[in-house]
Amino acid sequence: MLIGIDGTPAIRRFATGTEIYARSIIEALAVSRGRRTMRVYANAIEAPAWLPSGVEWRGIPFPRMWTHWRLRQALRRERPDVTFIPSHVLPFALGLKSVVTIHDIGHRREPRSYSRTARWYLEATTRYAARRANRLIAVSQSTADDLARFYNVPGGRISVVHSGIDPRMRPQDPSKVDEVLGRLGIGGAYFLYVGRNHPRKNLGMLRRAFDEARRRGLEAELVLAGPGHDDASAGAVRILHYVPPDDLPALYAGAIALTLPSRFEGFGFPALEAMRCGTAVIGSTAGALPEIIGSAGILLSPDDAGAWSQAMLELAHDPALQRRLIVSGAARSADFTWEVAAAKTWGVLDAVARQGQPLTIDS
Repeated sequence: MLIGIDGTPAIRRFATGTEIYARSIIEALAVSRGRRTMRVYANAIEAPAWLPSGVEWRGIPFPRMWTHWRLRQALRRERPDVTFIPSHVLPFALGLKSVVTIHDIGHRREPRSYSRTARWYLEATTRYAARRANRLIAVSQSTADDLARFYNVPGGRISVVHSGIDPRMRPQDPSKVDEVLGRLGIGGAYFLYVGRNHPRKNLGMLRRAFDEARRRGLEAELVLAGPGHDDASAGAVRILHYVPPDDLPALYAGAIALTLPSRFEGFGFPALEAMRCGTAVIGSTAGALPEIIGSAGILLSPDDAGAWSQAMLELAHDPALQRRLIVSGAARSADFTWEVAAAKTWGVLDAVARQGQPLTIDS
């Protein structure tokens, strides 16, 4: 069996959840591919250094409309048994059997967080994939429910496959934590946010909650790690626009807790990564976060700044509570592995490859 994979998201320099998923699932599928042939297509020339041995590479650079023109052209010429799209966007009029991973329906849940152009593109591509792909993989039950709610996708065409966690995410030696924090300029206690600055991430509420906790005696910084944060932030807020992947586990491990106040999440990689590294988590009750975090973290309304402020104060002054959450988080995060995700994904891909003609639904 030949599987053709859109690998462009996996080679982007700055990796958000979608990019992490694309690279990680390609690597995990390669480990368990058996006699199957994997062929990765990407808008680039050279294969990335991480590409697993034995996986075929098709570098086909093109300046614009790569997915809907250049990728479609290559796939229709080489005709894999099934095409796997790890990131929403199925080439228009592909005419081949396909499986598409849908990460979230955030543009429907939080439309004000997106520009009009972004909303239009996300709606058009998601609706097209929902109608034309043979099967959809949802990274959470929350996303699967949204596919049924907003696009009337039958449950039999959706498979829920939770993502895994990067094996680098694990408890860290204290000396390693000290070395990384010293290099990053962090010298005291801190709460952590990992991710880009986007309206749906609800960072304004987090800042208000943190400022209130400081007024009430909290002696800790708030570290915002990721692209797009405002450099004008000052005082007890520290901005790290880029953290090397090898330093991220220590940054997690050194924090009092990870804060994830999003108004919507389709999965929530930072919550699992923090729990795996031995860090408590405060997350919102929005989207998939209750499904992913379960009872292993503190879950609060994304609109209740007072509750977030109180949770920060309690965690900073109650080591026993912090330890209980760390133990619960370690057990919870152990359930999420890329090996399991790959096995379930192969099950979907194999089933579609065995089907007859591609499913096409026009309404």
